Amino acid sequence: MVGVAPVAGIPIVHDLMDGIEIEHRDAVPWAGTASTCAPIVIRHELGDASPRAMRAVLHVPPWCTFHLDARGEPASHFHAVFGEVDRLLTCEEPGATYVVKYGATPREPVVALQSELATYSFALSAREVGLIAHSCAFVTPDGAGVLCPGVSGTGKTTLARLLHANVPEVALLTDDRAIVRLDADALSVWGSPWPGAAGIAGPGVASLDAVVFIRHGTTMTMRRVAPSDAFRRILNTLSMPLWEPARCGRALEIVDAIVSRAALVEASYPPTGRAARWLVDELRGLASLGAR
Repeated sequence: MVGVAPVAGIPIVHDLMDGIEIEHRDAVPWAGTASTCAPIVIRHELGDASPRAMRAVLHVPPWCTFHLDARGEPASHFHAVFGEVDRLLTCEEPGATYVVKYGATPREPVVALQSELATYSFALSAREVGLIAHSCAFVTPDGAGVLCPGVSGTGKTTLARLLHANVPEVALLTDDRAIVRLDADALSVWGSPWPGAAGIAGPGVASLDAVVFIRHGTTMTMRRVAPSDAFRRILNTLSMPLWEPARCGRALEIVDAIVSRAALVEASYPPTGRAARWLVDELRGLASLGAR
């Protein structure tokens, strides 16, 4: 077995069978968070990797296709894009145990990223506790958690690098994938072991106090964003369980909590160290105001 230190309180365990090996390619050191939940187990074994008797619900070409099994639980068929063997990720026990079946014995260790991310997303949805956000995230010097969501090319990695180089008192959580959890009345943001090009994977956690939509610009400006606008813009950056319509309701509750409780702003700035410092200074006190 190969263990991954807890991610947002949830340990991940890879149970390797039939001689299958995995690797965390380009992985960065991950200290993990405190363990507060039962682990997610991912069993890797040889078997039928065809999604038989399943209904395709979402295509993500060329990487994978999401399906629903007869119970309505999610599955993901990973295509052999770069010469890997076909793999089928299925749910054995929702939120707890998942199985990756390989159509043939892999010749080399399999990169764990795809199966790990998909399984974690499935489990978060089944446990109804959170979502993965495509985002840069950090904690300000006064302890406010900040989420900077965006699609590729928005500037998340650039911002993370600027903060790292110019604002060392900021605690960086991630440059690419953050975990947002809603537990009872607590809304929090966490780092993850799945970074982007900047390789930032911080194990910290903070209350989610501000959402900043970042933009490239020639001047440094910040403006408030209406909750309805923020709701629309943030949806494209979250791992919404579109493959599981029955569980989208809870996911939408989490999005609603984000836009109703956090301060919502758009920041435009040039990619400079001065701009990174300006952004953190502008957020002082703003986050504590929330959406008011």
